[in-house]
Amino acid sequence: MKTKYSATSREECTRCPALCCKNLSMEIGKPVNRKEIEDLKWQLHFDTVKVYIRHRRWYQMVEGTCMYLSNDRCTIYEHRPKKCRAHNPPNCERFGEFFDVMLATPQELEDYYQNHMRRRRKGTKKKDPGRGKTERV
Repeated sequence: MKTKYSATSREECTRCPALCCKNLSMEIGKPVNRKEIEDLKWQLHFDTVKVYIRHRRWYQMVEGTCMYLSNDRCTIYEHRPKKCRAHNPPNCERFGEFFDVMLATPQELEDYYQNHMRRRRKGTKKKDPGRGKTERV
């Protein structure tokens, strides 16, 4: 399977210190109730675990280094997994923030959750000028 990306992208990867090989990110479901929030807060007690949100999707990140990385180069590059082949510039860690929100501690998750619930309860409503109907924003 060949990867579709430009020569410029390949150059960017060559100059990169293998940032994508130093943390494991997995998509997780958005927590929808207090039990799920508490479970996620417990996971954030570990200093190698973070949670981030990108484009409304939730991810758990475990800090570490791929066992096949040596001197910032992949030792199994020609046989690397499909996930690694699909991870290309400019949609990667090297090009700025790859997340919208990063939550590194239980308190940060709690604060985020409380702000989100406050906005939800408030449920900003506005009148539709032409029809007299109320719509949720």
